[in-house]
Amino acid sequence: MPYFAVDDETKLYYEEYGKDKKETVLILHGLGSSHFKLQNFINEFKSDYHLVFYDHRGHGSSDSPKKHINLQRLAKDLNQMIEYLGLKNINVIGHSMGAATVFNYINQFGTSKLKSITVVDMSPYLRNKDWKGGIARGEWTDEDYFNDFDRMFDDLAEANWYITKEGMNHEYRKLPKEMEQVMINSIRDGSIHPFINVGFWYSLFRTDQRPFISKIDKPLLYVMPDFPLYSMTTVNFYKDNVKGKFQLEKNFPKTTHLILMEAPKEVAESVKKFIKSN
Repeated sequence: MPYFAVDDETKLYYEEYGKDKKETVLILHGLGSSHFKLQNFINEFKSDYHLVFYDHRGHGSSDSPKKHINLQRLAKDLNQMIEYLGLKNINVIGHSMGAATVFNYINQFGTSKLKSITVVDMSPYLRNKDWKGGIARGEWTDEDYFNDFDRMFDDLAEANWYITKEGMNHEYRKLPKEMEQVMINSIRDGSIHPFINVGFWYSLFRTDQRPFISKIDKPLLYVMPDFPLYSMTTVNFYKDNVKGKFQLEKNFPKTTHLILMEAPKEVAESVKKFIKSN
């Protein structure tokens, strides 16, 4: 299995395919995810693209570090991976925290290596203190966040299930208790260490990346699920502040924040059309 050690000696698991292909696609997963969970989405790009994907530190097959657990470091990891593999003209796809990583990367390193950006259901700022573009479609309060930290330290799988049913799709509230337990157990399988999860959750909570969005001078596609974690306030913020072309895709019935697992082919087709048009 290929690994790349970044400058703090954390080893990141990555895979690369199709070096001879014209278009380069780089996929960045979200918090608590990995290349295992996005395999069906990843497979949609393997045959026709120069494809690169890797697991963030603390996720999947990558090392779990004891330091540097924040967005600023994830952006440095991304930059070092790009430099290591000699990537350029990258069509980067970031889901959730993966998109936040891209925003921080752009702030630190610019856009010269990028060709296009796809953001999948993610806000540049998760708090709703001074706007309504944060998590849970602007409904989550700071107190909700603090309660999330307590839940994560107590039982990460149950905490993630709570966020799923309260923040992603209220229809999940109707599930019987026995079905809820099935869902919690499925989340628990492959979960990352709670300390890693809380560290990145805190960094997402603390880091306001809205000022970085005006630095985006490449075409940006925003993929919005049917039951999004973020509202049109978020979408309109991108539309009004990016310097490159903006495009919204939101015709994905019955999907949630987990859209890359729920509709991998449909999202991939939208991304491919976007790449082709740019």
